[in-house]
Order: sequence, then structure tokens, then C-alpha cells
Amino acid sequence: MKQCQSVLMIAAVILSSAASAGHHEDSKSDAAPMMGSLSTAQKIDLAKASAPANVSDEARILDADNTVLQEGDNGWTCMVGTPPNYENPMCVDAVWLDWLDAMMNKKPYQNNAKSIGFSYMLVGDIPVDNDEPFNTDESKNTWVQEGPHLMLLVPQGLFGDLPRDPYAGGPYIMWEGSDYAHIMVPLEKTTPLIYAQP
Repeated sequence: MKQCQSVLMIAAVILSSAASAGHHEDSKSDAAPMMGSLSTAQKIDLAKASAPANVSDEARILDADNTVLQEGDNGWTCMVGTPPNYENPMCVDAVWLDWLDAMMNKKPYQNNAKSIGFSYMLVGDIPVDNDEPFNTDESKNTWVQEGPHLMLLVPQGLFGDLPRDPYAGGPYIMWEGSDYAHIMVPLEKTTPLIYAQP
């Protein structure tokens, strides 16, 4: 339990950093996903809006096809999100980049016992099944659509007694029991989706 509290204290420091560093001039509504094609500058702005400026200003920016839109040198990678609506841009550290590679290629991911990874999604996300990583059937399991949030990768033994229910309030575990399990840290109240199961 002490280890879990330590991880959450680290998250609190990161969240405090996010609040004090401020977002780019794009707020969630200003950086809202757009239909159609985006210019390179718009894609870069959208990707940067997913994290505090002190993270994303010097980050490497990737397009949806992994084309580098902007080189970076601070160890962070920001992505524009999934076309055509670009609803889920994010900025991730190197640990999360390894996780994303495993997830996208449906390969096993084993977190090193000493690794802690951080990911920002300050623009929000698309609806996701909280129980099964690859499920697309919205009629089963518990679905959630987070607004601005942080995600933490820690060894699963540190999950402790964090809720598994995304609507319990505060941080919770997503995809427990899979290689891709992680801690979700919402920055706003999570509102249940109409089709979310209790």
C-alpha cells in the first residue's frame, strides 16, 4: 500500500506541474478535433495541446502514420491522435512508447519492475472498454470516455486497492488482468456513457 501511495504522490506532483505549467493557448474546446484534413501546423498544435507546454514544447511530434512532424529532444513524444477526427492526441515518455508499440502490435508487454511511465491526454479520449483492451462491442463490459487525464504505467503489483470502476471517483485501474493494465488519473469528473454497464 505504501508503494501505491508513493506512486500516487508522484502523480500528484506531475498533475500539479500540469496545472501550473498551463496548457498551450488551445483549451480543450479550442483544440477540439476537426473533421477533414489538418495542416501540419494544426496537427502540431493539436498534439502539443495534449500535455503541458513544459512537456510538449520540446517534444518530438508524430503524425498518425508515425511521420515526424517536428523533432524534439526532451524524451517526450506527442502524437496527433487517430484520424479522421483526431480525438485522442497524447504525449508519452519512453516507457509509454514501448507500451504503445506492444499494444498497437498486440504483443505482450511486461513492465520492468523499476519502470514508471507517464502519459498525458489533456484533450481527452474516445470511448474505450475499461475491461478488455481490444473489445469493440459496446453492448458488453464497462465503457468510459475520459476528458483530460494522465495515465501511469507501474508494475501491476503496485496497483493496491485502487478502484477498478472508472466511475468510483479519482484514479482507477484500466484493463486489469492484461499486459496493458495501467492507472488512469482523471482531471475532471468522469460522466458515465449512456451504454456503460454498471
